[in-house]
Amino acid sequence: MDDDTDLREALEEVLRDAGYTVLGAGNGLQALEVLRKEPVTPALVLLDMMMPVMDGATFGRQMRQVDAWRDIPVLVFSASANARQVAEEMGACGYLRKPVDVETLLKSVAAHKVSEVP
Repeated sequence: MDDDTDLREALEEVLRDAGYTVLGAGNGLQALEVLRKEPVTPALVLLDMMMPVMDGATFGRQMRQVDAWRDIPVLVFSASANARQVAEEMGACGYLRKPVDVETLLKSVAAHKVSEVP
């Protein structure tokens, strides 16, 4: 999830082209709604930390309060200089610093054993 629509759509396209099913959201509140409506638990959350309405850290805390979502791996995606620290504090499986190249993104997603679309 990312509040920059162009970046979010580009990331979604890259991931779809690589065979992944993608659900997007522009902020943490929208992401919680997407999770509530989705019948299948996502295999990974790609999470921007700085967003309007509800930031990534707040989303992460609220997501972890729901039993069905508690174990979803979170990959922090941030331009912040302390992205690694934030990722560690929230128990994320990893982090990517913006800007990220396509190859690094795909390797990070694959490294977390996210299921591809059959």
